[in-house]
Amino acid sequence: MDITVILIIATVVIWGVYDVWTIAKRGKKTSISAYIIRGSHKYPLVVLLLGMLLGHLTWSMNTFDWMLEDDLKIKCEEFLENYKNKRQ
Repeated sequence: MDITVILIIATVVIWGVYDVWTIAKRGKKTSISAYIIRGSHKYPLVVLLLGMLLGHLTWSMNTFDWMLEDDLKIKCEEFLENYKNKRQ
């Protein structure tokens, strides 16, 4: 498994465990969501910045940039097969 995937999973798990722990020990007002909601009311720009960050992370990339080589070969073979069938 790639280090990037491990880092993403570890980060999500750590935030999740912390959020559950803080809600159980100190209440919902100390949760990550509560801080983000309060912050977004005080600083609406936070919502925009989070939206921009998520858009950056999930915006469509060129297929050749994100697809693994084996999957890309299969996709190209399928495309060529469909192209040949349409020409016949």
